[in-house]
Amino acid sequence: MHLAGRQLPPLPPALDIEAIRQLLRQIGEGILEDRLFAAHQFAHLIEREEAKYRALVGDPHFNPNLRSHYTIGKVLNAIKDQEELYDTIVDSWISSRGATLEQQVAGLRLLLACLDCWLFQYPLTEEALVEKLGHWAVAGLDKAPVLGDEPPTTSQELLEEAKQTYSLGLLGIALANEEYADEAVQTPLVSACCAYLQQAVLGSNSSSGGSVGGNISSSNQTATTRSTGNSKAASAATPGQQQDGQQLPALLVAAAQDPEGFEDEIQQLRLKRLIGVVRCLTRSTGNSKAASAATPGQQQDGQQLPALLVAAAQDPEG
Repeated sequence: MHLAGRQLPPLPPALDIEAIRQLLRQIGEGILEDRLFAAHQFAHLIEREEAKYRALVGDPHFNPNLRSHYTIGKVLNAIKDQEELYDTIVDSWISSRGATLEQQVAGLRLLLACLDCWLFQYPLTEEALVEKLGHWAVAGLDKAPVLGDEPPTTSQELLEEAKQTYSLGLLGIALANEEYADEAVQTPLVSACCAYLQQAVLGSNSSSGGSVGGNISSSNQTATTRSTGNSKAASAATPGQQQDGQQLPALLVAAAQDPEGFEDEIQQLRLKRLIGVVRCLTRSTGNSKAASAATPGQQQDGQQLPALLVAAAQDPEG
């Protein structure tokens, strides 16, 4: 079972501009199934090249113009030149009421891959789209699977997970806008993200009022037990990291050590969802006027994030 419907072919080690344009043509022409598959390929290409770029330069937004000297710059410029195709993906695949789940997932993935590089801009300037993203991001989030949980059993479940993950990622970017952040803190977003974060870190949906960043009790044993997937990264965690009750679950530790080390695209997806949750919480509570007006006690209670998770959300490569 694959997110794109079938396994993506290996990306070539080097790409020329004609190969990039050919892939864009495949997104715009032919039967829908092949167009969606090409969109996943193109999104995967952006994700890979952006990861390589960040590994080389560190902070990817310190000098945005630097991308033009790397393959990621060529890829992004190619899709930026295809304005009509980009608008079609936004309008017909994401925003349209008639869009299928497959269209939404392919469109959201490609949009997130682009905006992770470009940051806040169209179509996140469209309030109606941001409202949709908020709804898709929150629905069922408090009970959503976390790193190490069993994989989805059907393609429908996988696509629903992906839709929520990419919506959270895009929403996290949109919340850089203060107006959106002000509205977000008055919606179920913050409480749903806190519930998911507690489940991801502590392995429990229930709490007796303790801080997410505070004393980790025996509930973490469950999280550590479930976090023994088949990733290369998980096996690299030391015994102390995997078994000490004061440590994070093993897959979470492994993800920090080697974000690219998951062979399983399901776990990659769930890691992206966790990062999206942290970003949404960081930006909704950090950029809103309501959050900044809270007293120090309100800002530091059990609904706030551990400092290292905040730092990881702001700079996953740091």
